Amino acid sequence: MESLIALVPAYCPEKSMVESVKALSREFPAVVIVDDGCSDEYAPVFDAVRDLPGVVILKHPRNMGKGCALKTGFKYVLEKHPDAKGVVTLDADGQHTVKDTLHCCEIFLEDTDSIVFGCRDFESDEKIPPRSRFGNRLTSRLMKFFCDIKLSDTQTGLRVHSMKYLKELTEVAGERYEYEMNVIFALKDMGVPFVEVPIEVIYLDNNSSSHFNPIKDSIKIYKVFIKFILSSLASYVLDYALSLLLLKLALPMGIEKGILPLFLKEHITETSVGVARVCSGIFNFSLNRRVFSSREGKAKSGVKYFVVWFVQMLLTAGSIKFMVDKLEINYTVSYILVSVILFFISYKVQQLWVFKNKKEK
Repeated sequence: MESLIALVPAYCPEKSMVESVKALSREFPAVVIVDDGCSDEYAPVFDAVRDLPGVVILKHPRNMGKGCALKTGFKYVLEKHPDAKGVVTLDADGQHTVKDTLHCCEIFLEDTDSIVFGCRDFESDEKIPPRSRFGNRLTSRLMKFFCDIKLSDTQTGLRVHSMKYLKELTEVAGERYEYEMNVIFALKDMGVPFVEVPIEVIYLDNNSSSHFNPIKDSIKIYKVFIKFILSSLASYVLDYALSLLLLKLALPMGIEKGILPLFLKEHITETSVGVARVCSGIFNFSLNRRVFSSREGKAKSGVKYFVVWFVQMLLTAGSIKFMVDKLEINYTVSYILVSVILFFISYKVQQLWVFKNKKEK
């Protein structure tokens, strides 16, 4: 793998790292190890690999986190190996075999614009500890629904990155374990293709050294959905406030002073609601383009948004009428049920169709 560089962020590594690095040094022209502020207790582990061919050890003066260690390694590769095609990252705990690493690299070289993830099988592999199995399943399902990211193993440290976007990764926020999750979101926004490659699962001491927190780390996935909720609430407030302003003040004053035609007096309520709904719709469209990081043209996505907006309005009215008249369900209950269901449907339709981000190579 002469065109790829291996990068190993290491904090308090076990002796198993020595054998892994020895094997990597036989396959890669350079193996960059980032000592993330380890104490002198771990010096023998680093000393055992320091003189191996192609091995370079970078040291942080204190523990700065895995995210910082990865960015330190990326910056080094960009400076010292600018002609490389990519960087393969591995954890220092011995979970990733050299065989799997090489296979992931081979897949990457078929499309050097992509990112390759070495993914564990969390559905059927019983060797995986319950904590890791639950955490990764939960995260994967949340990412698929809320972020439209289909990735079966969000926490894998075995990834092959292209040099084409490596500089951008050095600017992604995050210093510790959240950085790897942020990278996934950043690459999706950049339109980088995701490729998954099945790998063998190796857990030492039941994965007791894992720092993954399934609840804390999964909260990051809600980011887009929370923004969508806030966008909807802001649009609702604007809609209500504007319609009230038009109904009670602006339209009556305009009619009284002769600025607006007199016939509007008979339709002041419908006019107020209609104008407010159009304005809040335009406002909501502008916000949601940012929520979903849309790269599609405003005109095209605007037409799609109007279709969804119009259909949703018809469905809301029709569904509530059906539930009240035919099913004899209370109006308030009907309104809440229909609004909640259509809210989730609208989220997915806007995510997957209206503001769909096309993959760009």
